[in-house]
Amino acid sequence: MLFRWQHKLLSPKIYANCEKVLEIGPGFEPHIKFAKLNYKKYYCLEIDKNKKHKDYYKKNFPNIIFNTYDGRNLNFEDNFFDRIIISHTLEHILDFENFLNEMLRVIKSGSVISIASPCDNGFLWRFGRYILKKTYHKIKKTSEIDYNYLMAKEHVNTIFQIISVLKKKFNIHKELYLPFRIKIIDINLIHICHILKR
Repeated sequence: MLFRWQHKLLSPKIYANCEKVLEIGPGFEPHIKFAKLNYKKYYCLEIDKNKKHKDYYKKNFPNIIFNTYDGRNLNFEDNFFDRIIISHTLEHILDFENFLNEMLRVIKSGSVISIASPCDNGFLWRFGRYILKKTYHKIKKTSEIDYNYLMAKEHVNTIFQIISVLKKKFNIHKELYLPFRIKIIDINLIHICHILKR
């Protein structure tokens, strides 16, 4: 429910009409599955070269132009896109500041990069992870060591690091915290912001 709500808030009406849109790292849950957008071309890039992704998009989202990439370079010309959407992906990227610069390179002036990130390492996020370990992962018989290892390996950036870099180096146009809307990381689960390219 929170994930669906996040996707709706990630695309307010002001950003819903863009000719060329790029979504980075959607996995099997592209943004347009949850939000209505008007676009001429919608591109999705996924780092996973797994054939299942290509087959899934071909079958379920034939209008999406799906491709894979190396996780660092966006093989598009400068000022190509009208908007970029990246949801729950920055926490996985080692050099995310340079990757944000790469995203800025391929969008037009006056366009936005819409970002959603988990409030990983905030109190509420850690508490939720603890509850999952004691309930869901116990039922699934996932070992605590395996789960902690996976999270440590996958989530290489905390929300504190992400927000620090965003506020220092980029032009945040709008910002939102979920579910409580108060700008305190520790009592929220998701951070949404829109970076404007001047």
